[in-house]
Amino acid sequence: MGVFGAVRDFLNNTSLHGLRFVAQKERHWTERVFWLACCLVSWVSSGWLMLASWDAFQNNAISFVVESTYLDWDTTFPAISVCEEDNMERVYFMSAKLYGEDHDFNLDEVLKEISYFRGSAYYIKEFCFDGHVKCPKSNFTKLAKTIRSGCPEIFSECRVNNVAFNCCDHFLPLDTEIGTCFALNSEQGLRVNGKKDMMPILANRKEPKASVYLELRVQSNVHIHSAEDVPFLNSLSSEVFVAAPLIHKRFGIAVREIENEPGVRDTSTMQRKCQFDDENDLSVYRYYSYSACITECRKKAQLAQCNCTSHLMPNAKESEICSLEGLMCLYQHYTSFSVLKTSWSRKEGLSCPCVPACTEPEYNIVTQESFGIAHNTSRIELMLDRLPSERYKRNVVRGRLDMVVSMGGAAGLFVGASLLSFVELFYYFSLRLCRPDDAEEEEDSKEKKSDKLDKASALVPVMVGPTSGAALRPSRTGSTGHYANNLVHGPLPPQDPSYYSRF
Repeated sequence: MGVFGAVRDFLNNTSLHGLRFVAQKERHWTERVFWLACCLVSWVSSGWLMLASWDAFQNNAISFVVESTYLDWDTTFPAISVCEEDNMERVYFMSAKLYGEDHDFNLDEVLKEISYFRGSAYYIKEFCFDGHVKCPKSNFTKLAKTIRSGCPEIFSECRVNNVAFNCCDHFLPLDTEIGTCFALNSEQGLRVNGKKDMMPILANRKEPKASVYLELRVQSNVHIHSAEDVPFLNSLSSEVFVAAPLIHKRFGIAVREIENEPGVRDTSTMQRKCQFDDENDLSVYRYYSYSACITECRKKAQLAQCNCTSHLMPNAKESEICSLEGLMCLYQHYTSFSVLKTSWSRKEGLSCPCVPACTEPEYNIVTQESFGIAHNTSRIELMLDRLPSERYKRNVVRGRLDMVVSMGGAAGLFVGASLLSFVELFYYFSLRLCRPDDAEEEEDSKEKKSDKLDKASALVPVMVGPTSGAALRPSRTGSTGHYANNLVHGPLPPQDPSYYSRF
């Protein structure tokens, strides 16, 4: 069978509606044109509806709503990170210890820029390339960890809901692009043995209040964030509190969390426009978050522009860390690395294709108070101002099953297609096309013989009752005879008397 014959065979026998009227030879050409036009309109309409279903599945599969059934919620207190800020007293002490009491005091500024590096390198540029100051040339990561304060030097007292605890047992080291911080209840912070040490703080109807009290010895920034997030250069100012000496600051926090329907995980990142923490392909951290993604993006931009990255960058290889010349390159492109911009913006900055985390809550400062204290420490008190009355929720409105049902309904409505219709298409143009010609001719001859037998066959009358010759004699000749008030179709039997004597 040739291709043309296979097409004609398919059109004559397919279960798709309307196509057989196009292929039948006995149809007038106007009928064929009419049915061909109807089939084309149906196929185009079906395809248009299928594309609309696919577009809705890709772009409108998730609904983002506000839920207010809040009576039985457990509200999680945010994770807290404490990051030391420009501790010049510590720098003076460590520089005297490392380089002696009579060292050049410009070196102190250089060490401060290295230890608390955020892109600025003014003193490195002024004093490290003219030979006047003997600046360190390598091991910047180790030098920064040596100069920066450890956990016992930072924390003086910690309390949760007015219950004291050992600060350094729960505030764990967390490497960030702004240096080593100490984080409470962070997924990214790990102990040396690799085990997490979480102390979750929950608030609900039974325990409506939750608070954390910190007393710090050094000037630091206190960050609040989700468990997967980390402090980074672009942290929101509303989520960073400056711990200044001789001041007690108290903040009331409002939390609005995000819940995800179980089916949200079955959708793609493009559909839900967010990413779960375990869907991580980043090298800087173990879990995904928006801040972790921005950190990774900045690292790649630094490597692309300067062929090295900051010595404070988490999980940076030794071969990737910048020398003094590399730090100067980062300083010259400071705006390109530190300022975030959208992909369509023309201003100078960093454009990163990062989506938010699917469980990232929203934090707002509701109240703020400050008091002067006599002690040379800084106190930060964070408390949950009230239990939340609403939260966000992602629901799946168009899942895979909805898409299949929609597309199947469109195909069935317009062209009468089903899954087996496409199996037919495969069959007619593969297995049936490869059938031997002898088998095809034999099948055609059998069909012709069967048609001839059907046309030549006649119904034989069965007579019941009187059998007189008058009753059996036909009333008229022709192709139709009338015997004993019974209508018989087909040729009349022979009128030989011996033929009727058998009855």
